[in-house]
Amino acid sequence: MNRLFITLSLLFVSGLSLATPLKGAVTSPEPGILCDKKAGFCADSQGISMAYTQKFLGGKAGMKLLAMGQFDMTTFTLTNGVHCEVKPQKCMVSKLSDKVDADHTKALFGK
Repeated sequence: MNRLFITLSLLFVSGLSLATPLKGAVTSPEPGILCDKKAGFCADSQGISMAYTQKFLGGKAGMKLLAMGQFDMTTFTLTNGVHCEVKPQKCMVSKLSDKVDADHTKALFGK
């Protein structure tokens, strides 16, 4: 029993240390995916994704995204202020900054 508890505890702690620290309502439920629960969308390295939005945030979030109509899904700003662009594969600390946000860039683009 104690050995199992120790093993599970070590797995849990090591999992936490590997997680990318993201800010605000932004999470990375899988490698290469960012989800913004507050904004109601998820994105991958190709941009905002209807499929991942529905998978991780639910059908309501997907319907809201669909209702927005057509827009450029390759550039987006998260509710924590981080701005991501697919073409250069970078997330910046804000839309008006040239400073790369390493944590968000790594979580989304793997670099």
